[in-house]
Order: sequence, then C-alpha cells, then structure tokens
Amino acid sequence: MGEESIIASEEPRAGGRRRWVRIAAVTIIGVCLASLVAFRLWIYAIVPADAPRIAFSLDESMLTKLGITTSTYRQLIARAGGRLVPMTPDVLGEPPYHPKNVRELLESLRIDGILLTGGGDVFPGFYGAAPNSAKWVNKRRDHFEIALIKGGQDAHLPIFGICRGAQILNVAFGSGVLNLRDNEDLKNTHFSFQGHAVDLLPGSIVAEAIGVTRLDKVHSFHGQAVVKPGGGLRATAWADDGVVEAIEVDTNDTDAWIVGVQWHPEMALTDALQMKLVRAFVEQTRRARDRRLTDAAELDGVRQEAP
Repeated sequence: MGEESIIASEEPRAGGRRRWVRIAAVTIIGVCLASLVAFRLWIYAIVPADAPRIAFSLDESMLTKLGITTSTYRQLIARAGGRLVPMTPDVLGEPPYHPKNVRELLESLRIDGILLTGGGDVFPGFYGAAPNSAKWVNKRRDHFEIALIKGGQDAHLPIFGICRGAQILNVAFGSGVLNLRDNEDLKNTHFSFQGHAVDLLPGSIVAEAIGVTRLDKVHSFHGQAVVKPGGGLRATAWADDGVVEAIEVDTNDTDAWIVGVQWHPEMALTDALQMKLVRAFVEQTRRARDRRLTDAAELDGVRQEAP
C-alpha cells in the first residue's frame, strides 16, 4: 500500500475519533445542564412560596476545594424550608460599609435572616494579630460581613455563622481568633475529613435546638478558632481538646438568635441532629418574616388612617 493510501485510510479514522469526542463533549454538557435544571426545579418544588428570605455571603475560591459551593448551601437551607438570597460586597461598592446602609439594603430586599458561610481566614488586622497568621484573606469580604452582622443586629435578624462565619462573628463582637496551625495536633484534628466529637453546653441555644449535649462526629475544616468570645457572646460547644466549637449570643442580655459553629452542617445533610440546628435557624427567620409583615401591615394601616 502506498503512502497516499495510508494517509487516506487514516483520515477517516481521525475524523471518526474527532466526531466521537464532540459527541461525548456535547453529552457531558447536556447532562450537566440537565442536572442544574433538575436541581433548580427541586429547590423550587420543596421551598414554599412564602419561605423566609435569608441573605448569605460566600467566597467559593477556597471552599470549592472541599466540594462546598453555593448549591451546597442552597440545598441545606431549602431542606429546612428557607430561601437563600446571594449577597456580595458588590451591592455596596467599595468599603467602608456603614451598618445603616446595610440595614436599608436588608429591608429593601425583604431579608429575614443572615447566613455567614465558610472560606478563608479573617484579616488579622481586625483583631491585632500578625499579618502572616492568616491564609486566603479577603479583606473586602471581611469589611462587608462585619457591617452585615451589625446591620442585621440593628434589624433584629437571626444570624447563623458556619466555620469562618463563627470567626467573623467573634471579630465583629470585638474579639479575635486563635491560630490552630501553630499546633500540629490541633491542626490535624480540626482540618480533617475524619471529623471529631463536640460537647454542647446544656441549656444553650445549640443544645436546645439539637436536643443532645454531645455530637459524636462533626465535619471540621478550620485552621483557626475562637480564642475568647466577644462581648455579648459565650462559648457553648467544645472539642475534646478544648477548642471552642460554637459561640452564641448571651441570652441573659438579649432575646436575639445569633449562633456560630465551627463545624460544617452543610456537609452532613443526612445527619438528623445537625439538621435540627439548621431548622431552628430557619424557624427563627420565619418568625422574623412574620414580624416584618405584621409591622408593614400596621404601618400601611396607619398611613391609610392618616388625614
């Protein structure tokens, strides 16, 4: 067989391979799009039309390495009957962000609660630590979330912090965090897929919501942790090594619902105990929504009665 015949016979085979590659690529894209549509339809189906609206701030750059995305949090809150409303610093431009402006934004978007999610470390300058003690810092996000917390407090909204969310809560309340990476044992325990147990303070918001005073295993991925609860907060859960695993508002001072946990309930969607805490948060946002609607109705009635 001559050279021209060999080339001629190879060209159809090469063309066939390229055709199958294109078919496979189109099939994969189609499956992904179908899955996305199916997920959105599922969310639409299980979340009631009058579900409370929960603002959440997320930076996926670090979390995606753990398999946690916006869809993960949507599923978590949807299972508890709430609806997430994405919110980033872009809605207010560049810092500084004033809590008053944040509260006005929350009111305009009819927000009933705030979910603070995981991500990189909080900027050390906010609590007087060395700059090299933190990783994956997003200072703009820190500025925004601190204002979001204070604006949410002003609006009497429930606030739930997860992992980094617990840490930014503590910083917003005037304290800081401990760098666990300085201790090899603590680092290996608290940033691991193996998980660990936590003890919950009896009578605390967290313990009352979950219904137990010990969780045998939680998913934990944090290189830092609360060092001392900020003013108005108290520690309510600890790992066996003494690291603080949950903080919450001191109910002796206020009737607000503000809780932060270092573990990741969004990675344990089938854990009935952890889902109880998420449902407790969403229930609080539902009450906040009902108050908002009642206040709006009363204000509307006053306006109609005014001469």
